[in-house]
Amino acid sequence: MAKKEKYRLEPLLTMKERQKRDAEIALAKAIKALEEEKRKLEKLNQLQSEVTKKREQSRAEMSDKVSSGQSMIKHSQFHLGYLEKLKDDLEKVGREIKEQEENVEHFQDKLKRARRNYIDAAQDLDVMKKHKELWLKKRDKTLSALENKQLGELANTMHQINKMKVG
Repeated sequence: MAKKEKYRLEPLLTMKERQKRDAEIALAKAIKALEEEKRKLEKLNQLQSEVTKKREQSRAEMSDKVSSGQSMIKHSQFHLGYLEKLKDDLEKVGREIKEQEENVEHFQDKLKRARRNYIDAAQDLDVMKKHKELWLKKRDKTLSALENKQLGELANTMHQINKMKVG
């Protein structure tokens, strides 16, 4: 019986399996990072709505006090300073939201690349596995044909020996 040969591309197959596993891990990390960035954006949006609400409430309070004549100049100046601070806070949060939206877009691009890398790695691995499968079938078919030939020769030789003994 002939010696079975080893698949010569086994190291490449192992490397492709490792690449797929690494791509899978990178994809999971990219998904997690994107979710975190979206969460940060949501928090900033909530903060913006809270600051806007505070500003509107403060403006309404001041308007009520001025219209009822309860407002004093010092109190009005304090209130105007507070409104100005809220306006600055609102602008700052608006800039942070814009930056965070850019971060989210950046992480979405990273996720797309990670998905593409994972798909490519999975396809490469599938190609290598299919190649190995076909190689094994071809090897087994060749070995089977060789074994059949050798068995046929052995049977023929035994038949000749038996024929000589009888004859």
